Amino acid sequence: MMKKKICLLMAAIMAVSGCLAGCGGSQTPSTSGESTSVSEGTAEAGGAEGNDSLVIALSSDILSMDPYRYDEGPTNQVMLHMYEGLVSQAPDMSFEPCLAESWEQSEDALTWTFHLRDGVKFHDGEVLDSADVLASIETASNPDSPSAYSGYTSTFSSVEAPDEKTVVIKTEKPNPLMLFNVAQIYILKKENVEGKTEEEIAANVVGTGRYKFVEQVKEDHIDMVANEDYWGEVPAIKNVRFRPITNEATRTATMLTGEVDFTIDISVRDIDRLESTDGISVLKQKGLREIYLNLDSREDSPLFPGQKNPMSDARVREAMYLAIDEATIIKNIMNGCAFEMNSIVPENYVGYQEVERKAYDPERAKELLAEAGYPDGFEVTLDAPNDRYMNDDQIAQAVAGYFEKVGIKVNLNLMPKSNFFSYIKPAENNSMLLMTGWSDASGDGLSLLHDMLYTFDRETGVGTVNRGHYSNAEVDALIDQAYMEPDEGKRAEIIASADQIARDDFAYIPLHFEQDTYAIKDTLDYTPRMNKYVFAWEFSYR
Repeated sequence: MMKKKICLLMAAIMAVSGCLAGCGGSQTPSTSGESTSVSEGTAEAGGAEGNDSLVIALSSDILSMDPYRYDEGPTNQVMLHMYEGLVSQAPDMSFEPCLAESWEQSEDALTWTFHLRDGVKFHDGEVLDSADVLASIETASNPDSPSAYSGYTSTFSSVEAPDEKTVVIKTEKPNPLMLFNVAQIYILKKENVEGKTEEEIAANVVGTGRYKFVEQVKEDHIDMVANEDYWGEVPAIKNVRFRPITNEATRTATMLTGEVDFTIDISVRDIDRLESTDGISVLKQKGLREIYLNLDSREDSPLFPGQKNPMSDARVREAMYLAIDEATIIKNIMNGCAFEMNSIVPENYVGYQEVERKAYDPERAKELLAEAGYPDGFEVTLDAPNDRYMNDDQIAQAVAGYFEKVGIKVNLNLMPKSNFFSYIKPAENNSMLLMTGWSDASGDGLSLLHDMLYTFDRETGVGTVNRGHYSNAEVDALIDQAYMEPDEGKRAEIIASADQIARDDFAYIPLHFEQDTYAIKDTLDYTPRMNKYVFAWEFSYR
């Protein structure tokens, strides 16, 4: 495989980022604890030997072996090796049959009927039926999960099983996102989820997927073997090991020494070194992961007892937006391995519109703070992860520094992702200001607006990642209207209008879209997916 050439960006380096090696612009890639012992043939700590084993390095460990607990990228991609949904997404993110071999929608668009595939077996040999689907959807709809899978079931009014092979989902309003929604819901055995705790679900990893669970040792590895009784094509890669390696230098070193075959999220400072190493290639593409700030915009926020919340004033939120020099963050901290984000709706999604970013203007930021009654600024706590996103701790430190320059005192609260996602749940009311990320592979901006901008309601599953409690009745009404609009072009106009209102209101502060960057041995062929999920069965040896 001919190596991709990555252009070098020469940049003045900020102290916070250290000396970084070059990256570049967008290019399309060319191509628990203890359990049972590792079965014979499973990929071991070194690189894969032979053409049927694969070792993949992750930048962080999964959060739980309970697939409903966290809707989080690294966790999801591991779970999808062992579990499946009624439908799945192809590499181009189109929808295709999976556990449901077919489906149809009623004329009034309120009833969806899914027909289960015959002969699908769980890893323990038991046959899948509609009762398993009903129990799984019920479990996923629990609003208490930190990442709130209930958002995917928020339009469901009922889920029924007229027979063992049929599932009928009825909605209160049309749902143009139905296929995307059901693709996110893992189907588990009824007896393994019904009435079970997170610990009990995590202890019984029995799905229908291409791979069977073998062993997890937290912070070290997760092992799987091919499911030889899989209902579809059995994967050629028989043994898979995922290795979570949070330290960037160690992650690069294991790739250079051949201990791993493929690395997700290589350090921006190591791209040139890996690219120039014989036998290794670097793949990169513009990603869907958006990094942004949520601001608590409630005037009577419980996080500001006895005083008005300064961030309830749109002028303050605008000042905070203008105070951040995102171009410098991309250039120096991300070393060019990121793309300016100006809207939560990605390019080419339904509802996308080209948006120009407001220029960095700290002097205007100070003026706006003074106009809002805060000439000397105010004090906030910024919550952020330090091991989830690319250079997340450095970005958070830079953002805090920019705020300090305009008079806003920042208490920086960095934490590992194992704590972060539970801490920032909207229902917990812990976070007044936070830096986080979100990725959505639906292809439709309606999904992002529903999750990120709709007024948060725990019970109905709307606004499940609206962690700043932004609430605008006009935005909510437009999102409701978009659900009712079957015409994609008209729906796009409604979505764009809702997003523009939120942007003009500074409901969130966009930072950037990450660049997906991988290292791969030249003995392998692989084409990255748009949603950054890495699946072992999509690799092949030369």
